[in-house]
Amino acid sequence: MAKTHIDSTPPAPPKRLRLFVASEGGFTTHQLPESGEVTVGRDPSCGVVVDDKSVAPRHAILSLGPPVRVEDMGSGLATSVGEERVGAGHAVELAPGDIVHFGGVIAMVEGRGTAPPRRIFPHGYFELRLEEECNRAARYHSTFAMLRIACDPACPPAVIEEVVASAVRLVDIVAADGPGDYEVLLLDTPPDDVRLVVSRLEEQLGERAAKPRISVAHYPRDGRSADALFARATGEPALRTPHEPVPPPGPMQDLYRMVERIASSDISVIIFGETGVGKERLAEAVHKNSRRVGLPFLRLNCAALTETLLESELFGHEKGAFTGAAAAKAGLLESANGGSVFLDEVGDMPMPTQVKLLRVIEERAVRRVGAIKTTPIDVRFVAATNRDLELEVQRGAFRKDLYFRLNGVSIFVPPLRERVEEIEGLSRLLITEACKRMARAKEPELTAETLAFLQQYPWPGNIRELRNVLERAVLLCTGNKLELSHLPAEKMASHFAMRRLEPTQALTPPPPVPTPIPMSISTPPPPLLRSPLAPADLREQLAQAERQRIVEALNRCAGNQTEAALSLGISRRTLVKRLATFNIPRPRKRQGSEP
Repeated sequence: MAKTHIDSTPPAPPKRLRLFVASEGGFTTHQLPESGEVTVGRDPSCGVVVDDKSVAPRHAILSLGPPVRVEDMGSGLATSVGEERVGAGHAVELAPGDIVHFGGVIAMVEGRGTAPPRRIFPHGYFELRLEEECNRAARYHSTFAMLRIACDPACPPAVIEEVVASAVRLVDIVAADGPGDYEVLLLDTPPDDVRLVVSRLEEQLGERAAKPRISVAHYPRDGRSADALFARATGEPALRTPHEPVPPPGPMQDLYRMVERIASSDISVIIFGETGVGKERLAEAVHKNSRRVGLPFLRLNCAALTETLLESELFGHEKGAFTGAAAAKAGLLESANGGSVFLDEVGDMPMPTQVKLLRVIEERAVRRVGAIKTTPIDVRFVAATNRDLELEVQRGAFRKDLYFRLNGVSIFVPPLRERVEEIEGLSRLLITEACKRMARAKEPELTAETLAFLQQYPWPGNIRELRNVLERAVLLCTGNKLELSHLPAEKMASHFAMRRLEPTQALTPPPPVPTPIPMSISTPPPPLLRSPLAPADLREQLAQAERQRIVEALNRCAGNQTEAALSLGISRRTLVKRLATFNIPRPRKRQGSEP
């Protein structure tokens, strides 16, 4: 008869619960009894003493169960579990990883070995969920955090996963990314609560000799995209924006080389250019090539910055600063600390706002509404405008001192009509993007005639206009070829006062060029755009029409080049270039006129 082996080893005692507490004084861990109730409060007679003014002398009761419950003692100071307020006399059950707020203190009950089993997802699924969470947080203005946990590969995965499972909630996402490497997505979790989770993980993994290294990325403070958050958490450069075209040799490639040179410093940058040329994309390139990559990139439309918006949104406010200010709120500039601030349309900024912005740039600090002290900020300013700021300074519409503060480096983005070599690549890229938005499987191909028209049209709306034209064309195109008939050719030609006529119609010449006032410039009227269009002749026709436009603008403005450039929607520098290109003599300087 076989002997039955009886294990005489006594069963391991149940592992004690601990309360992990984070306050302004730091982090503390309190051993809890195996059963019964424990009072939490500031009074020395409490089972868990929390020395913080936001905690009542006898604040709450922990019933150790199982299950563990928390109950407020009616002190008048708040007790909550996550977003749920705990009322006096009402006990709320705590799940593993739940965060409890006692006044201004946050805490978590820890029970080793008691966490339920949970699924550890692969890295690919984590990336997908991170993208989804970025979109959701942008839509609902929520916040979350991403953790990267690197442990000693020799530590058993089961040990690491047990600790992680006990430290986070069941709704949070945990994924493995190689031996000893894990990722955690803490959903709807404010930064203070994230600090508590990180400290708890570091303590527990350290006790298990896992040698943890934990990095954190917060949405939206550290980035608003999965790429930016990964870059912040891993310390690696952000990936290039998907489908971002590499400019061909030419003016834009030279500009991107300049951006790479100036991005490493913190010097302020102003980007000049017509509407739609891609000034914001260039500002993003400055940010992505700098040491601030992965940190916030705050976009501000200066034309919309009224004084009221500036005070309440840009600088933030303290609690009770005005009616309705129930809690302190950090301003946009404060939330962008460490990153870059993009001042779009800075030439349209109201004068009172310019004064306040100048102070921020000079002091590198903001003062919340109702605050006594200023809060230091570390941001880089990148501005953009389609106006001639030197002229605005002369007119008194823009502060000279603010202009000099912002104008560390000037970048002039040429209009699309001066970047003809880019149009083919940009067009194919924009067609691809339009097809994806419309869920169209096969992309139509550009015909040679259509491409010739796109390359010869002067694009007053630049890349923005090109995108709109091609999106419309893709919508109208039902075959495999994107033809000229899919473009709004007549509307585009009318920009130059040209008409597309049927072959049977008589051609009526346009009115003669007005007699110049301060100068003598004559030019033959441009030939009419006939139908069908001739790609070989179209460039010459449009060039003559553009020359005519410039001549008429100079005539209207009595030869004043700055005013003519403003009426044409281009910079004075571009106008001077155009005069040389079209062989137009520059107007002579008149008494009292500009140089």
